[in-house]
Amino acid sequence: MGLTQLEIEKTISLRMDSQVRPARAFTLIELLVVIAVIALLIGILLPSLGKARMAARQTLCLANIRSVQLGQASYADDYRGQLADVGLPHGSIGDPARSFIYTMREYIGALPESYDATAPAASYSTPPVYRSPGDKSRYLLEKEGGVGPIGGLFRRTSYGMNNYLSGVYNPGISRREPWNRLEKIQAPASTIQFLLMTEESPPSKLFEVSDHPHVEGWGNAMQGPALASENVFINKWGGPKRSTEGKSNYSFLDGHAALLRFGDVYRDEASNLLDPELVFGNKQIDQ
Repeated sequence: MGLTQLEIEKTISLRMDSQVRPARAFTLIELLVVIAVIALLIGILLPSLGKARMAARQTLCLANIRSVQLGQASYADDYRGQLADVGLPHGSIGDPARSFIYTMREYIGALPESYDATAPAASYSTPPVYRSPGDKSRYLLEKEGGVGPIGGLFRRTSYGMNNYLSGVYNPGISRREPWNRLEKIQAPASTIQFLLMTEESPPSKLFEVSDHPHVEGWGNAMQGPALASENVFINKWGGPKRSTEGKSNYSFLDGHAALLRFGDVYRDEASNLLDPELVFGNKQIDQ
């Protein structure tokens, strides 16, 4: 005996009801577990992303300082071995037209020939090659992320030049000075020319607005890291503050640049990579 139409419809309805079941909702515990897993993944990934970002900035900074160093090489070729100089003292306006940031402008591809380091704050802008990524100096102009000018002073460059190589602001402690020509440098591959200026200096020592440190005042091995930190940023790219373990970028007279520990750059007055009178870390006797 066959099924009636009504029985067939009931059978189909029951089968459909058994096949189409509502999706089961997450329980509170399951939701909390998912949130915890996501938080764990974020906790694992964020430090890695932060390190990757810092590594990228450090690499760009290294490229900048190497570009400045290569600009110096071209400048020296045209001026018979003469090194560029500095002109921005710590705490006064100085003479920007004397500074390497201006005299080397045509030798650095990232700078337009019309760049004017002597321009007033209202019309000045730091060329990218002279700006280290993440520079947080308050002396930067307001349009560049700082609050400058302060007392008429503002930061024109993140990078400075080793004052031992200056004809104007050299230490004046050796009869062989000034060390401002390549032929006078016996070990260019181990003599630093450019480095990172501090982004936070004491009010009485405004090296933030300068284009050079005073290396002769860094003292002995115990004093070095703290005194140098008033001039230059020794831990810009890693390591603790005021420590020999601080890491920063440096460029050398032979054209290469490197990320170095401060302890490998400066030990004391008689062992460092800044005084040209030191050949491979050994002080020459001035006879």
